[in-house]
Amino acid sequence: MNSDLDIKKIIKRRSFLVIFVSFLLSSLILFRLFVLQIVNVDNYRKKSKKNRIQTKITPPSRGDIFDSEGNLVAGTVSNYNFILYKYLNKNYKTEINTFKKYITNDFFLENLKKHNSYKPFTIKKNISWKEIVSYEKNKYLFSSIKIFETKKRYYPNKNFSQIVGYMAESQTSLKEFPKGIFHIEKKYEDILKGSSGKIFNEVNAYGKIVRKISEEPSEKGGDLHLTINPLLQDFCQKTLPVDKKGSIVVIKSSDGSILSLNSNPTFNSQDFEDRNTNNINKYFSNIDKPLFNRAFSGFYPPGSVFKPLPALLGLEKKLINENTEFFCSGHSSIGSRNWYCWKKGGHGKVNLKRALKESCDVFFYELAKKININDLSLLASQMGYNQIYPIGLSNAHAGLVPNKKWKKDNLNESWYPGDNLNTCIGQGFNQASPLQLAVHYNSIINGGIYPSPKLLKNQKTKLLGRKININHQKILLNALDSVVNEPGGTANKLSYSNPNFVKIAGKTGTSQVKRIEESLREDEEYKKREVKEKFKDHSLFVGFGPVEKPKYIASVIIENGGSGSSLAAPLAHKVLNYANGLNV
Repeated sequence: MNSDLDIKKIIKRRSFLVIFVSFLLSSLILFRLFVLQIVNVDNYRKKSKKNRIQTKITPPSRGDIFDSEGNLVAGTVSNYNFILYKYLNKNYKTEINTFKKYITNDFFLENLKKHNSYKPFTIKKNISWKEIVSYEKNKYLFSSIKIFETKKRYYPNKNFSQIVGYMAESQTSLKEFPKGIFHIEKKYEDILKGSSGKIFNEVNAYGKIVRKISEEPSEKGGDLHLTINPLLQDFCQKTLPVDKKGSIVVIKSSDGSILSLNSNPTFNSQDFEDRNTNNINKYFSNIDKPLFNRAFSGFYPPGSVFKPLPALLGLEKKLINENTEFFCSGHSSIGSRNWYCWKKGGHGKVNLKRALKESCDVFFYELAKKININDLSLLASQMGYNQIYPIGLSNAHAGLVPNKKWKKDNLNESWYPGDNLNTCIGQGFNQASPLQLAVHYNSIINGGIYPSPKLLKNQKTKLLGRKININHQKILLNALDSVVNEPGGTANKLSYSNPNFVKIAGKTGTSQVKRIEESLREDEEYKKREVKEKFKDHSLFVGFGPVEKPKYIASVIIENGGSGSSLAAPLAHKVLNYANGLNV
């Protein structure tokens, strides 16, 4: 009897335990259902919608870039790729092998096996019209391979490459569209890029599109209009010697518009857009640096082209006047060291006009002994040097007309009297770009208040500098006129070699590349030796015309081209004559 009671108690306890556990589990399940369906309903509804609705970002049409005459220099055109949908043909691998018989075999098939069957896989980019025609003729053979239209950048004029730059794929995110990474394309990315659009598609569990729900259209980027004249730009590029590194800059005196900006050698922006690997590798490996914009980022000792600046300082500080004379015996001395003039035997008595006309170094050596270098550096900054011009190009630098502080901070050396002499003839530590040289001469033409250079037509003209004495301006302009138009001027040959050309003024310069030891300067045998190309002096000329009322300034530098009068000056005269004929 007791045994039966014990068994009943055990069964009763166990039943209670089972019921309790069942109740507890049921409660947990009900609680979880409550959380899922009531508490977190909005969260899971969003996740469900996200899984059901696929958002596709559509690229905007990038803004166009035009030259000063409204011609396209950077635009967007259609581009075509071959894409593959694996779900359309289970035997897609066999189809690819057949496809190779008709299309050049340079496909991107890596990771194809792991790729979602319902999403397009690009097997070849930038296909040619010949390949499109071949595909269309045999289209019936390919059920899984389609042609897909995209957009790409188009650069119709190679001579604008050093200005417009190029674009590239994002290196940080696969979701980003190509963006500008060089020159104008980079600087004005925010204006050019536009706004992306969105397409909302309903998809099934496999990612296959069921239907399009809605679409938000993309917005085209803003357009840019450059100041560059296409005819002048092409003319200047052809004018540059093919076998020489060099540059030409032409600016408009009235508003600082850059009418031409050329560098040689150059590159083709389209090669970067088309991913032309062979050409791109050549650009980067070429020792002549075709990607380097010498007109904007090239900095050189300006040589005698620099001499109007210390002349102006001498006039302003009353260290000299237009009648002041120094005797040039062929050299000037500080202590036991000689600084030589380019003319052996010297120029004799020289005043300021003749010093500029014949480019007498000794006159400026003697002037340099009186000059405070800090005053010269300050005046340089006010008259176009030591400035970064934000015109939209990459690799901007300020150049250098030094002072005592610069030498102490950078070289930990004191400023010596000889540094003055080197600086005042445009050598030593001096560094200026062709653009800066053009701007400096424009500052003289405009009486000290000059327009900052610009590349965009709609950009407001910004005035820089400070007013200079009108008599000092006339003295300098008269001297620069004599360089070309009076006998004895270093560029006088221009006045009669092309008598029908526009009349110009300017200054020649010869920038020393390799320092010549003092003991060799008077060595006739040394002078007769053939100098290696890389050690030859740079040829410079900055000119402006028409001389009566200057409208254009041209700055020309030919690396290792020799004297400024022999190469750079004739090129500048051709360019100024062409610009004047265009009347831009």
